[in-house]
Amino acid sequence: MKRGYARGGRHACAAVMLCCGLMCAAAGVRGADAGAAHKATPINACALMTADEIAAVIGLKVDPGARSDDGWIDDATTHGAYSSTCLWRASADRNSADPSLPAGGASFAILNVFSWPRGSNEAGSFLQKFRDAAESNLIPSKPVALKIGDESLWWGDGVAVKSGAVAFGISVHLVNGRPKERQMEETLGAELAGRIVRLQRGRATG
Repeated sequence: MKRGYARGGRHACAAVMLCCGLMCAAAGVRGADAGAAHKATPINACALMTADEIAAVIGLKVDPGARSDDGWIDDATTHGAYSSTCLWRASADRNSADPSLPAGGASFAILNVFSWPRGSNEAGSFLQKFRDAAESNLIPSKPVALKIGDESLWWGDGVAVKSGAVAFGISVHLVNGRPKERQMEETLGAELAGRIVRLQRGRATG
C-alpha cells in the first residue's frame, strides 16, 4: 500500500496508504488467528462522518464513503489492532479514471482508523511511524505537531491523531487546490477526534 512521493503524481490517498503500509509492516501479519481476548472493537471509518459532513468541509459534493478495511493486525508487539479505511470521492469526478493518479484523478478525502484494545498504549506508534518515515526520507515533509486529541501531527499530506486507544489519519486532495488542504484536514481531524473520544467513552460505560 506504499507509494512514492514525486510531486506530480503524489497525493493524499497514497499518503494515507503509505502510513497504512508503515503501520502494517511494523505490526506484522494481519491477525486472522489473533486471540479474541485481546482484540480491539472494530471501528467503521465510514460511520464516523457522513458524505454531507465531508462535503461541508471540503466544499465539494462527495459520493457516500467507500469502505475498505485491512482488518486485524496482530503479532508479538501489536495486539489485536483493527484497521478501517473510508474514501469519499467528489461526485463531479465520478468518471475520472486515470490509472496513473490516486482515485483516478478525482478530488477526495480518505480516512484510515486503527483501533487497539481498551487500555492499550500502542496508538502512539501510529504517529511515530510518520516521524520515522521523515527521518528515512520516505515522506518529503518533517511532521508538524498539532493540538488535536492526545497527540497529533500534520505530515505534509494529511493529519494523524492519537486519541486513547485509537489513532487515525485523514487526508484531503483537491484537484488544483493543494493550498487549501491542510486547513480542511485539521478541521476534519479535530471533529473526528471528538467523535472518537465520545465513542470510546460510550464503549467504556456500555
